[in-house]
Amino acid sequence: MLWLEVNQDVVFEDCLGRDARRKAHAANCGQRSESIMMQDKTLYLLATFDEGTQGTLTGYYDVLHQNGFIGSQTKNIPYHFTLGSRSVDCEEQTISDLEKICSETSSFEINLAHIGSFGLNALFISPNMNFELLKLQQSFFPDSGNGYHLWTAHATLLIDKPEIIHKALPIIAENFKPLKARIVSIALYEFFPARFISEYKLDGEA
Repeated sequence: MLWLEVNQDVVFEDCLGRDARRKAHAANCGQRSESIMMQDKTLYLLATFDEGTQGTLTGYYDVLHQNGFIGSQTKNIPYHFTLGSRSVDCEEQTISDLEKICSETSSFEINLAHIGSFGLNALFISPNMNFELLKLQQSFFPDSGNGYHLWTAHATLLIDKPEIIHKALPIIAENFKPLKARIVSIALYEFFPARFISEYKLDGEA
């Protein structure tokens, strides 16, 4: 199934979003500093897939690459769903949240069933949303959407100009088959440039 999104909304939350905004932490972590904003760096939480799914999605990108498509998407990071973002001031608190939430959350399966595009600027694979994924995202970003969901779970394959995405779509459509994936860990990165910070396995994953 092919579907389009007009835009890509990534949930942003300062680190005051959990446990009554963690008042003791508010003074240090409520606002992004001016210098950090100028550098345009942000923390992102990534829900990553099992090795088998990583291999399958890599295979789809290899097909694109063999047909001359490269894209401007970030390379050399695992395929994932971006759960949302936080201020870089919140790194310490976010790592603490990661450890706690991952220890309390079991890995789970999800069906990757659709090909999608954000306004023909990005080509991605999206899931049939399930309770486990929504609950995981809400664990980190309980206030996202304020009653309606801005977040769209997706695993990006290619980011490029609309005319390039338009040419790439039929290639993926011809090769894509729905698959059962498993969310096994949550990784914390800083962008940009990309900096890996930490990764925690979900409970039950070795």
